[in-house]
Amino acid sequence: MLLLASPAGGQVRRDTVIDAPSAGSARISATVQSSRYPVNDGSDETVAIAVTAACAASCDAADPQQIADFLGTLPHAGELGLLTVQLDTPGQIEFDCGYGAQACYYGGGNEIVLNGDGGPAPDGASREFVLAHEYGHHIARHRESPPPFPVALDWGAARWSSYENVCRRSRAGALFPGNEGLHYFRDPGEAFAESYARMRFPEADVPWRWVRSLEPDAGAFEAIREDVLRPWSGRTALRLRGRVPPRRAGAAVRVFQTPLDGLVSLRPAGRPRYSLSLLNPAGHILRGSRHGLRFRRRLDFTVCGQSKLRVALRAAHRRGGAFRLQIQRP
Repeated sequence: MLLLASPAGGQVRRDTVIDAPSAGSARISATVQSSRYPVNDGSDETVAIAVTAACAASCDAADPQQIADFLGTLPHAGELGLLTVQLDTPGQIEFDCGYGAQACYYGGGNEIVLNGDGGPAPDGASREFVLAHEYGHHIARHRESPPPFPVALDWGAARWSSYENVCRRSRAGALFPGNEGLHYFRDPGEAFAESYARMRFPEADVPWRWVRSLEPDAGAFEAIREDVLRPWSGRTALRLRGRVPPRRAGAAVRVFQTPLDGLVSLRPAGRPRYSLSLLNPAGHILRGSRHGLRFRRRLDFTVCGQSKLRVALRAAHRRGGAFRLQIQRP
């Protein structure tokens, strides 16, 4: 949905992210014939680019091959071939993307709408910088978020969002995932796209207008590269086994790493004769479960900023015994 409210402080937004174009925008797009152009990145990849009739007649930088060549310089994977770029006049941009927007991304259609004129944005960002920002949204559109988080288009891709503590900052009320309105500059999905553009243009003299805590550093850029080139593909399994000591002897404690935020699930094998607690590194209980039928199914916990967890297993009866745990983690 397109939200037209001005961001906090009245700053001009970079763009809008829209599920689908309005009826009027869709009619404009339907009259435009797109063609595919090679991206010249050493592969056979091509991208679809369309120029509206008005832009073809009046825009000063509506060369489709130039756009395709630039896209080929961006870090990308197979999502590039799914993209369509439409070049509009400045007036059409306002109609298609909303007042003040420099571009927009239609997530449902894998489409970027971009200014066909080559002048810079009000904050000094070049048209190529703006296009790189939009491509950051396209990457997020084709990346998975670890459950139970929102889609990566709103949350940011998995490694970047974990590195930037999006979960913890959202819970604290500092970030507003998917809010394209008043909290545009506190939307982590927008900060991810802007960080991607900065990775491509590290020397660009473009002010960082998003929340200061998300301004990217070398670690953020490395996380983005991983998200682009080696997309997160789902949770992985880790198995722990050992023995639970007799009840009077205390608990068996194991430590495991949690490199990404998201849902961690622990499932015991067989019929467990022990209770289990998840502890943070300081020893505080995060989640616990008594032995019995409910624990026999699964114990879930959402990692939100923790880099590792401790598992404490305590015998339910006087005698101890063997344990086997299967852990699913992002």
